[in-house]
Amino acid sequence: MASISSSPGRTKFGENATAYDFARPAYGAELFDWLRATCGLGPESDCVEIGAGTGHATLPVLATPVRSLLAIEPDSALAARLRDKAGADDRLTIVTERFEKAELQTGGYDFAFAATSFHWLPRMKSLQRVRAALKPRGWFAMWWDVFHDPARPDAFDDASAHLFDGLEQDPETTANRPAFALDVASRLGEMRSAGFMNTQHKLFQREVSFTPDHLAALYATFSRVRMAPEAKRETLLGEVRRIVRETFGGEVVRRIATSAFLGRRD
Repeated sequence: MASISSSPGRTKFGENATAYDFARPAYGAELFDWLRATCGLGPESDCVEIGAGTGHATLPVLATPVRSLLAIEPDSALAARLRDKAGADDRLTIVTERFEKAELQTGGYDFAFAATSFHWLPRMKSLQRVRAALKPRGWFAMWWDVFHDPARPDAFDDASAHLFDGLEQDPETTANRPAFALDVASRLGEMRSAGFMNTQHKLFQREVSFTPDHLAALYATFSRVRMAPEAKRETLLGEVRRIVRETFGGEVVRRIATSAFLGRRD
């Protein structure tokens, strides 16, 4: 089955920026503690974010605190939501532009990061572009929340797998390989090929409790669901709510993995 194209796939999330912001769970605090400690983030750090969305990673990095953060987000609705949440923080500059076209200062940043966004980009060209934007010994981090691991389905995966029959695959899907964010050898290999040193991977786990409406809202943000025909999408989301109510008693606790990768410019 064909995969979703990066265009218009990566432009679908801003159709309801408030719902997207509500549905996506916050990243765990352990992730940011690790980034601060490993990358030496602090008040003198200049940062750039690729695909900031509504700020699920932006705001925790700003709270480190850091000196400056350039947030690149191609969707104007998501960028507006981020601007509302961040308030009048003069350390934050939001650029509504695709990463491929955004103006970056060569050798200008101590830390670059991409939270559940880098799969939408041409990876090798983008990794090389990130590396060129970093100061010597600057760090780049990319990570993804994994809501479904085909190799280790949970009870809700088993109960809902049939709902995805006939939908287009996500752009990161690779046949006969681990889930994209869990394909550690491939992701680290790409970073090394782009010239990053000290590459490393870390997996964080957290449990999140979902009501029927919250889990349906989360599924509504998945690109393959958003790209589905309206009737198919509404049926799928209705079934998600029904399964949570009838099979899980109105609440389901799911274990979410955050798969994070780091590399350093030599």
